Amino acid sequence: MGARESKKNSFETRLERLQEIVNTLERGDLPLEQGMALYREGVECARLCRKRLEEARHEVRLWQNGEEQDFDVEAVRLSGDTVREEGDKQ
Repeated sequence: MGARESKKNSFETRLERLQEIVNTLERGDLPLEQGMALYREGVECARLCRKRLEEARHEVRLWQNGEEQDFDVEAVRLSGDTVREEGDKQ
């Protein structure tokens, strides 16, 4: 993946795009088809941002526990360790 592709897929870029989509949809002046397409794109941006936040949170937890390890999404899913469960503990 090149630098341009990496920037396009960065958390910040996706979050900015999501905000643009929300602002556009909130105006309420789009044709239905265009609004639905933007909504679907927004849902995908939100999903990818949420996934990256979960990964970052887990990585921080590993560093706090003094366990420098590679992040393994599948291992987290299998263990049931999710952001929602962590939030429920507070």
